[in-house]
Amino acid sequence: MVTFLAGIITAINSFKVPPLIRVLMNELHVSMVAGGWLMSVSSATSLMLAIPAAFLLVRLGPKITGLIALSCTIIGSAIGAMAPNAAVMLLGRVIEGISLGLLSVTAPTVISMWFRPKELGLPMGLWTAWVPIGNVIMFNIAHPLLASFGWRAIWWFGALLAFLAFVLFGLVVTVPQTATRRERKPASSVGMRLFNPPSWCLALAFATFSFSLIGYNSWAPTFLSDALHIEAATASFYASLMFLAAIPANVIAGWVLGHLKNRYALLPASFLLMSFLIFWGFRLANVNMVAPYMIALGFISNFIPTAALAFAPETMPGPELAGLAVAILTVGANTGSLTGPPVLGAIFSQNHWSAGSTSLTIVAGIGTIVSWLVAKRLGAVHDSTR
Repeated sequence: MVTFLAGIITAINSFKVPPLIRVLMNELHVSMVAGGWLMSVSSATSLMLAIPAAFLLVRLGPKITGLIALSCTIIGSAIGAMAPNAAVMLLGRVIEGISLGLLSVTAPTVISMWFRPKELGLPMGLWTAWVPIGNVIMFNIAHPLLASFGWRAIWWFGALLAFLAFVLFGLVVTVPQTATRRERKPASSVGMRLFNPPSWCLALAFATFSFSLIGYNSWAPTFLSDALHIEAATASFYASLMFLAAIPANVIAGWVLGHLKNRYALLPASFLLMSFLIFWGFRLANVNMVAPYMIALGFISNFIPTAALAFAPETMPGPELAGLAVAILTVGANTGSLTGPPVLGAIFSQNHWSAGSTSLTIVAGIGTIVSWLVAKRLGAVHDSTR
């Protein structure tokens, strides 16, 4: 629970910029491009640190690594609160990105140490909800805090939450004795598995998920405003329904994984359904269909991260390499998140909205094929060890 709380607080801090982007642009005197970097730089930092985080996890253990991650959130948020200009704010966001990169690898690894593979679905489902919960919380508290105390108070509030998480993490989080013995694995042994093909195939599939869903969600409000003439605030609310639907989806997916006879089939099946749904994303023509569509897409697609995180440790030959498997998966997630929005933007600048849906359907289709291959391999390995 404390690990989950630490993840939510990290996500709350990560999503401070989007609801306040206009305020920050005015206060710090920056362009839209620079304002965009204030958000994306944390993802870029997380991408670069995913693999190093796995090696740090081996050297220091999950508890120390988690504490380092949370301390980076405290420091980064405090720097942002005192930032006199965009450059200092950017520095704070980079440090917060270090926290995001470390914790996104550390937390699932801690969870995987406490559960057997077949029991991992529900715990990972609960963990996967950290991003949508953090997003929803920040999007709803940002403007009340802004109106009462100003934008810098939001950064101080994030630092305070991270400090509380740091204390709780230090007091409560432990790992099983068997896992403690396993994590003494030399870093050189971990390095030998850095290019483990099944792990990278799963990461490729997950990259297509992030590319498709983050890409769509980034441009959905603009599409709804331009194509369906929905007021901007209402369009943003509609887009946020995807995150709200993701929260129960993550948990339900975890429960389903624990009860399916062929649990590996959940991953390609979810990809296939997402591929079908996303084909209509930029083709919606009826305002009354927008809310049901956003809820359906957010719910169905978010079975994927739960399944991917639950299966990631199984792509490695031993549980002591779970951290590396999660790190590789994180590389895929962040790669898709970084590339999806700008690639779609380039497509929209040259083509009609429907071209975006076609492109996302192709990408999600690739994810369906790759995830099917991964599921087939994991199923075969599972059958051979029974």
